Amino acid sequence: MRLRGWLNAARVKAGWRAAIFVALGVVQLGVVMALLAIAIRHTGDSGLIVGGRYTPLFIGLNELALLLPALGATGAMAFLEDVPFTAYGLGGAGRGRLVALGLACGVAALGLLALALLASGHGVAVSGGIGWVAGIGYGAAWLAVSLLTGVAEELAFRGYLLTALARGTGFWPAAGLTSLLFCVLHGLNAGESAIGMADIFGAGLVLALGIRLTGSLWWSIGFHGGWDYAENYLFGTHDSGASCLGTLLDFTPRGAAYLSGGATGPEGSLFSLGVLALAGAGLWFSRGRLAR
Repeated sequence: MRLRGWLNAARVKAGWRAAIFVALGVVQLGVVMALLAIAIRHTGDSGLIVGGRYTPLFIGLNELALLLPALGATGAMAFLEDVPFTAYGLGGAGRGRLVALGLACGVAALGLLALALLASGHGVAVSGGIGWVAGIGYGAAWLAVSLLTGVAEELAFRGYLLTALARGTGFWPAAGLTSLLFCVLHGLNAGESAIGMADIFGAGLVLALGIRLTGSLWWSIGFHGGWDYAENYLFGTHDSGASCLGTLLDFTPRGAAYLSGGATGPEGSLFSLGVLALAGAGLWFSRGRLAR
């Protein structure tokens, strides 16, 4: 039996293709996590979490543990469908421009959210106190890690998976399913809240809209990375209940958690839903500039 292109020859339906991708990813994720656990056991975990705050290395290792299985499962599906690896959102022209544009939009969106919280008295921001030399180092490290997060999570949730499901259900039902999965898995974080999960579902739809309008993952990778960069470094907010080491500012929520976000972070605030709606609207009305 010829394996290359087997899924096409066997006329395997979209839902089964998505299930095969998930199964391959889960198996590879288990292997990667086991190897990572062994490595940490032998080298020690000192420096990964400092004073209860996550370091760039800790987040980077976590995202690498997701990226490797996502790459492996995507490569396997490309082989079984006999198509280029880039067929699932990684192709297209102007990749660097789309990533840079998405990054700017993500930083602007989280920045608008943080300013809304500050202006309404639902947050206070002070200097992170790291100094300019350390600030440059942490700034570069968090930027790299944030973009790694964008690549890993967009490829895992809105690469092959979205493409396969869309063949069977149409694009927007598939976007809803992948956004629901994105939301549920983020809900496993100890600091996540109900509003935070709703915001994550909404973010998934905005990211899917970016893919729909550009024909690739690149804008969404940038937006995802920019949002995380503004949370984890620029404003120093909590992110799904976690706080990060080496932040430019240090943001503390004030008042009712459903407005301030509380321990969850800005994504746990109702303000975030409004910002995501504005981001989606801005993306839609700028679609002419996001030529495929």
